[in-house]
Amino acid sequence: MLSGVRVLDFTQYLSGPSATRLLAAMGADVIKVEFGPTGDQSRQLPQVVGGRSAYYVQQNRGKRSVAVDQHHPEALRLLRELAGRCDVVAENFGPGVLDRRGLGYAELSASHPGLIYASVTAFGKTGPLAHLPGYDLIGQAVGGMMHLTGEPDQPPMYTGSPIADVSAGLTLFAAIGHALFHRERTGRGQQIDVSLIDPIFHMHSIAVQGWSATDGQWRQERAGRHFDAVVPSGTFRSPEGWVVIQVLDLQWPRFTQAIGRPEWATDPAYATAPARRERQGEILAVVEAWSTSFASDAALLAVLDEHRIAAAPVLDPVQAVDHPYFTERPMVKQVPDPVLGLLDVPGFPIRFGERSEPQLDPPAPFAGEHNGAVLGELLGMGADEVAALEAAGALWREERPDPA
Repeated sequence: MLSGVRVLDFTQYLSGPSATRLLAAMGADVIKVEFGPTGDQSRQLPQVVGGRSAYYVQQNRGKRSVAVDQHHPEALRLLRELAGRCDVVAENFGPGVLDRRGLGYAELSASHPGLIYASVTAFGKTGPLAHLPGYDLIGQAVGGMMHLTGEPDQPPMYTGSPIADVSAGLTLFAAIGHALFHRERTGRGQQIDVSLIDPIFHMHSIAVQGWSATDGQWRQERAGRHFDAVVPSGTFRSPEGWVVIQVLDLQWPRFTQAIGRPEWATDPAYATAPARRERQGEILAVVEAWSTSFASDAALLAVLDEHRIAAAPVLDPVQAVDHPYFTERPMVKQVPDPVLGLLDVPGFPIRFGERSEPQLDPPAPFAGEHNGAVLGELLGMGADEVAALEAAGALWREERPDPA
């Protein structure tokens, strides 16, 4: 779908690279700019095998790398020229960092009005906190997610996966697509400003409006492994581990049949959602005694499926790799890497009727691997010119480590 779209990618770590990774998966030519002497800092994140970071590889497959010395004036001139030949510039530096290098939206769009300039920062480009740095943990904390995660009588907890970074990346990915559509209709570019906070805050389904609707009389708090607004809804012990079960009003009569309490379907003490919330402790105890009475998790889930109750096992990511859902979608992809060999990574999360993800998925680049190819294609530079820039220190290339 994005064949012919060119992206100059200044992002590093996770929030930005997760967005540009999806653009690359849809066929965009993503040129990753890496600053010396180490490149994207995620190249040092675990797991590192043979000098190659699996973290970096997952988020940067399908991209090309140009590595520069950000303090060299010739390198910055080249980057400005490259931006003029791209549809999208993506970056996740702090406010003002790229502006001071002549690579901000105002300067680049002055000569390239169709440019889409997409930014991810911790607190956004505007507002009283825009100057502050931040990573995923900060997004979860300020966005209210941590306050709602954990046991009621225990400290707030962060989620096991970096949802602030990744949700910001998904938001940026979506915004870039819509900005490209807008440009097709109007010819005008766009500046996109995504923070780590806003996508997290946008996830709240009841915490904000519930408090507002009750004039502050109700406030969502940490509820542990059960969602106290809907009973029963949460995590229950099972014969082999844990399952989640969620029963809404329409499913309640069927669920009472499944657990052997059919009288609860019509008993006023249990028949309505408010009544069940009043008896949450009693109901949860009955459900968990029932859920642990089976010979296996499969037997428990089969009964729930028979009664059309929403339920699922709690899988750890390693279990998920071999689960039929993930293998048949397929959401686990094996990608070749010249150092790591075949690597399992999460697959592309969107399905289209016509295939949009390239059949061939090039490995993640080594830093500066495509200096010559990119500068030759876009700026018409010859191999001798590129070699001279590398010798002068404006460009650099990573030495390929020995295979594992």
